[in-house]
Amino acid sequence: MDNPDQIANDAPPLLYQPRFDSRSGLLVGAKLYVVTPRREDNVVIRSADPAGLASLGHGCRQASAWNSVSGRRLVLTVGAHLEALCDPDFASALNSLLLDSRLEPGCLELNIITGQGDIPDTSAATLRHLKACGVRFIISAASQANALLAWTGRLPVDGIEVPAGLVQNVTTDPEGVAIVRALVTRAHNMNLKVCAKGIASAHSASVMQACGCDYLQGPLLSGGIPPEAFGALLSRDEPLDGSLMHHPTAERTLLLVDDEENILSSLRRLLRRDAYTILTATSGKQGLEILASNRVDVIVSDQRMPAMTGVEFLHKAKDMCPDTVRLVLSGYTDLQSVTDAINEGAIYKFLTKPWDDAMLRANIEEAFRRKAMSDENQRLAAELHHANQELERINERLTTVLAERERRLGLDEATLSLTQEALAVMPLPVLGVDPDGMIAFANDAAEKLFSDQAPLLGLGAEEVLPDEFRGLLQTGTGQAELHCGTRLFRVEAHPLGARSPHRGCLLTFTCRADVPWMTP
Repeated sequence: MDNPDQIANDAPPLLYQPRFDSRSGLLVGAKLYVVTPRREDNVVIRSADPAGLASLGHGCRQASAWNSVSGRRLVLTVGAHLEALCDPDFASALNSLLLDSRLEPGCLELNIITGQGDIPDTSAATLRHLKACGVRFIISAASQANALLAWTGRLPVDGIEVPAGLVQNVTTDPEGVAIVRALVTRAHNMNLKVCAKGIASAHSASVMQACGCDYLQGPLLSGGIPPEAFGALLSRDEPLDGSLMHHPTAERTLLLVDDEENILSSLRRLLRRDAYTILTATSGKQGLEILASNRVDVIVSDQRMPAMTGVEFLHKAKDMCPDTVRLVLSGYTDLQSVTDAINEGAIYKFLTKPWDDAMLRANIEEAFRRKAMSDENQRLAAELHHANQELERINERLTTVLAERERRLGLDEATLSLTQEALAVMPLPVLGVDPDGMIAFANDAAEKLFSDQAPLLGLGAEEVLPDEFRGLLQTGTGQAELHCGTRLFRVEAHPLGARSPHRGCLLTFTCRADVPWMTP
């Protein structure tokens, strides 16, 4: 592959689509898009396309700059065809880009694009080699390779994407919620992160959050935006508006499901005084459709209904909305199926017909209290998760500051050691005198010059130098002459510490000439 630096000027404009944490609502990453004359394309790396490397290089440098300024660890996601990733030259080109951009490898995520239903062992081995460089991999749940390989461990993936089509279907197809939830559960069991794409409505955002997706992105939250706009979004450091994360709904919503209209009418009359928002359905299918478009707190369902029993309906309701509190109200008792449903957590309580009005109202009120307690626990858990994330960010910044301080201390120590070594081997005699007038440093040339008094360290400078040097030592500046044997030296005092006059001074001895009159 070509060197990306050689084609950097030919890279097309880039857009960055923000990715948000589903719990805290904080900005955690960006998906890279290339703007071509025809469209925006999220596939950046293609086979035999050197311009893709230029775009990748631009994106990595931009992400590195954002991380450096913000102290965050934003993850840049870049679409890449499997064939391009398996190019023998790609690994070296990727390493060069990471070194040039100074982007942490863990902050680059490559989205594997492939239409293959199977991936050769050689390709899987190449991906594992790239994974050893520290980069992350993600694959779409709609990929053919995902169906066969994503769960086998052959591909070194770190996460999966729930495709936009499946995300949008949850608003019209109740079964789609169960599919997404099963997908997320399986991914989490394998320690994989899940990103929901194509979030286009507050309801789909709420459902994806309830299903346990870790990250959200889509046109509702933000489309692809230029670097300047993304940088401004990052600098604000504000979580998503809460209204985008939760589907707006009235409080204390009750869903009644029964195939007999007269039963539903009686229940509405009885429960109207308790100020619930009451929704009704005459079949399990209709109940699921209501759950797909409304947020419900408590469900009360008949057991014996055509096409779908109450237990079957509540099992599906649990998959769609696990936070609901579900009760069966029925005069028909299939003891085994009801017991199994209670044991599996699909049903909270079984109530019988005909009912006692006071007892039924009390049980439903208790179910709402249970739901309120669960909601509060979730709110506290979300706040704790957010606080932990903030603590992690602070710790990361502190670690960076400490690492930089240690680096500077190391440089200072290395500089000091090198300076001492340089002064020690200089042919020019040098003495270092501390503020108290004690010799704190003497190089080899100085030890030889005053060999009759060596070693010099620890002696007072006044013990070594004549009395006329007393003024020079006190002021720490100036110059004088010194006759030593047959040689005449010019002694210069250089004060140490420009901001403090009490750091002592450095004395240098420059030989001016031999003194003939002192020659024997």
